[in-house]
Amino acid sequence: KATVSVLNWNPTSSLSSVTNNPTMPHGDLSDVCSLAMLAAGVQHIFYPSFHLGDVFPQLELKKEFATLTPELELMMKFTGGLLLILGCMLFTVRWNTVNGKLSGLSMMSLAGYLSWICFEKLDKGVFVPRQWYILSGFLAVGGFSLMFFANPVIKEKKDKKE
Repeated sequence: KATVSVLNWNPTSSLSSVTNNPTMPHGDLSDVCSLAMLAAGVQHIFYPSFHLGDVFPQLELKKEFATLTPELELMMKFTGGLLLILGCMLFTVRWNTVNGKLSGLSMMSLAGYLSWICFEKLDKGVFVPRQWYILSGFLAVGGFSLMFFANPVIKEKKDKKE
């Protein structure tokens, strides 16, 4: 039985190196980001009012919105669906050095854009700790992982019949 200790976890490795399963590695940063996107998607769809209160007082995260209008709730649920798709995509696609570059770049670009609009538009140029920065952090780390620490391409060996 293969196990991986969290204390000895290497973010560039995956559980496939432990289990000797080259087909679908799990346990790397794209999976961690996937879980964060799935959790955020569920939260956006089923608990959009979560953004209205001061969340996690220990972390001093401030609320994103003052009121939840029907339009805002609809938009939150829509973006929650997109976050669920992104979470499933990050978990099920075998990212390698060929197909991870553009996805990683887009995730890092989205992280920068979300941080910018939160800082400039919502907070008027003054840093206020919010959930959006955590989501942006997961997107940036996941995108960086896809771009620079992708899984190697596995080429099948062809049997030569003579």
